Amino acid sequence: MDNIAALVAEAREQPLPSFIPRSEIIRELAEPARFNLVEIITGMRRSGKTFYLYQKMSQLLEAGVPRDRLFYFDFADDRLSPLAPDTMASVIEEFWRQVPEARTEGCYLFLDEVQEMERWQGVCQRLAEHEKVTLVITGSSSKLSSEEIATKFRGRSHSHEMLPLSFREFCLFQAVEGDRLKGPAFSPQTQTFLEGLFDRYLTEGGFPGVQNRLNEDRIELLQSYVRDVVARDVAERLGREDIRIANQFALYGLRNTACEFSVNQLVESFKELGFKIYWEKADRIMDLLRQAFLLMKVEEHAFALKPQTTATPKVYGIDPGIVYAVSRANQQDVGKRFETAVYLELRRRMAGKRTESITSYTAPGPRGQKVDFLLGDALAAEPYALIQVTASMASPRTREREVGSLIAAMEATGIEEGTIVTLREEERIETEAGPIEVVPACKWFLR
Repeated sequence: MDNIAALVAEAREQPLPSFIPRSEIIRELAEPARFNLVEIITGMRRSGKTFYLYQKMSQLLEAGVPRDRLFYFDFADDRLSPLAPDTMASVIEEFWRQVPEARTEGCYLFLDEVQEMERWQGVCQRLAEHEKVTLVITGSSSKLSSEEIATKFRGRSHSHEMLPLSFREFCLFQAVEGDRLKGPAFSPQTQTFLEGLFDRYLTEGGFPGVQNRLNEDRIELLQSYVRDVVARDVAERLGREDIRIANQFALYGLRNTACEFSVNQLVESFKELGFKIYWEKADRIMDLLRQAFLLMKVEEHAFALKPQTTATPKVYGIDPGIVYAVSRANQQDVGKRFETAVYLELRRRMAGKRTESITSYTAPGPRGQKVDFLLGDALAAEPYALIQVTASMASPRTREREVGSLIAAMEATGIEEGTIVTLREEERIETEAGPIEVVPACKWFLR
């Protein structure tokens, strides 16, 4: 108990570190009260969840909330070992012992890496229901998956997804002044500057901890992130004996980002390499990699409630930089990393929408013309945006394919316009189905 008292006192006295503000994912933080929703920040390790807690604390301080009404604690602190089953509750009780007014008048609790504690779900639920608190927690996605949250908190929580840096945030981390990022038009000098930054973004990616590091160090760190996720978020649930094959699955998925992904074909490929694997285990590994936010899946759009079981989904990595870091030197594909970055930006913009509001789309007909992304609500039969991604429209063949696929999809869905996101080109194409806007990445990402 003396050790816990010292750690709580240290946490109370610790000054907030400096940080670069991230875009808000918690749109509103309620004042302390009983039965507040538990605010849960999920996302891949190293994506910036801890510093986002500091950001929220800083905002509350600026709003006039006293420092002793804010309590941050990291439950991954090795000095807590050996852990007793009631350690988490003891930490909170010790905070209230040191600051009794925080319990009677209300406080904000920011609890980091809660999955390290036994029975953390029960403690958090009890705090939210019986104490005058606003509770914000983070933890590894292996134990804070959407499935577990729904089961444990029974509708008394609100999850928020933290992705690595967007391109706008990446620019801020490179010390670009915010005024230079305001569109809709840029001077030729600014646009060239931003195009160069976007090229870097596709290579360096958005994990905060690797920004402005040497190229070799950044690649090694990103590779270690992948190993860490597999070891701590996948093998922990799958079994340590399967860590080697889980690593191979992770690398395969990241190296094939923005590609159709069939578990059946993957199983056959691994069997040819000598791995003993069956479909159920392969599907379980892919599901765990998805829960750990390392890989994400995009289904084919369907107006029917029953999904198209014959359609092969596409897989996307969590970050273009991590894809670059694990890909083989002879397999670097800027187009795939570009499409991955567009998907992740769409995922940020569609936060709060229905599930599967981002899908791929294949126009009906013998040609099977494909569009990378259809944004809309399949349940309500309301598609409302079509987006195609290509690095360059310079090739006549590429131009014909991208424009033709959009026209076919616009005619089939009734959507009156389409968008093609490119690295550099910009124009407006008038078609019988409606206008198609070709927009360079630096403008599209900063809208």
